[in-house]
Amino acid sequence: MSVDLVCFGETLIRLSPPGAGVIEQGGPLNLFLAGSELNVAVAAQRLGLATSYVSKLAANPLGKLVYNKCREQGVATDWIRWSDEYRQGIYFFENGSPPRPGMAYYDRKDSAFCHVAPADFDWPAILAETKLFLTSGINPALSPAAHQVTLDAVRAAKRLGKLVAFDINYRSKLWDTAAAGRVLAEYFPYVDILFISGGDAADVLGFTEPAGDDLALRIAERLGVATVCLIYDPVHQESLWRIAAASDGRLYGAGHQGRLVTVDRLGAGDAFTAGFLTGFLESGPALGVELGNAMMTLKNTYYGDFTWATREQIDAYRAGDVSLLKR
Repeated sequence: MSVDLVCFGETLIRLSPPGAGVIEQGGPLNLFLAGSELNVAVAAQRLGLATSYVSKLAANPLGKLVYNKCREQGVATDWIRWSDEYRQGIYFFENGSPPRPGMAYYDRKDSAFCHVAPADFDWPAILAETKLFLTSGINPALSPAAHQVTLDAVRAAKRLGKLVAFDINYRSKLWDTAAAGRVLAEYFPYVDILFISGGDAADVLGFTEPAGDDLALRIAERLGVATVCLIYDPVHQESLWRIAAASDGRLYGAGHQGRLVTVDRLGAGDAFTAGFLTGFLESGPALGVELGNAMMTLKNTYYGDFTWATREQIDAYRAGDVSLLKR
């Protein structure tokens, strides 16, 4: 089956107290799906790309929940694999209200995805009819097996002449920065489009200068990656965030300005990734930055990790339509 984008990663079941509640308060928990690559697959599908999600799920109702949500959103599931032995990972998240940070508590040991094996995935077949492959630095942090299968995937994509997109996605509760920097260096020679935050550029890659647009160019030059998308906090707070995309030596930028009421920040970076990849495939990095910035903005207004915006809503926002009521 021909698709525009193939995404490979793990999906967790996220349980969160309503609003800005904390676990110790007790009470009901809202259930969401949480997986960086699935977030991108769903958001890009809603923007108009044909996407496929590749993973290994537990053969139980939690795994079926992930599978059925893919089907609901039109994301292809042909290459999802199942485990009768291992579980679907879970995590609990408290959606903090600044200055109290959001807190994640993982319960993902022995998940089905941690026990992937090279025999699970026929990468030449999976990638034969796609334009772009996306994965992230979460996978190699999970287990040696997940690292090896993910590295096999990016190598296969490169051999087949596909574009490879990679999100650093450093998770401090999974591994330390030294291990992350050492392992992720194995991926960079195969990457065409890299997504990274200002914090990860400093902590994982060791860039000591303050984050700015030029840093995207320096990352691209040092790593030999054609396109680098950097999201960072501006020093002077002229906007809530700043995006710098360095692509083939040229810079493209955007940032959010104006009022924004954030109800759930998780998945905002994945929303940017989905928007950027959609725009990049349509006409290049300039549109990618525009769509990504709009997607990232609207994601902050949805509960859960998914971005529920449609292409029509994104285009209206880009055109300046900020109406608070439509009826």
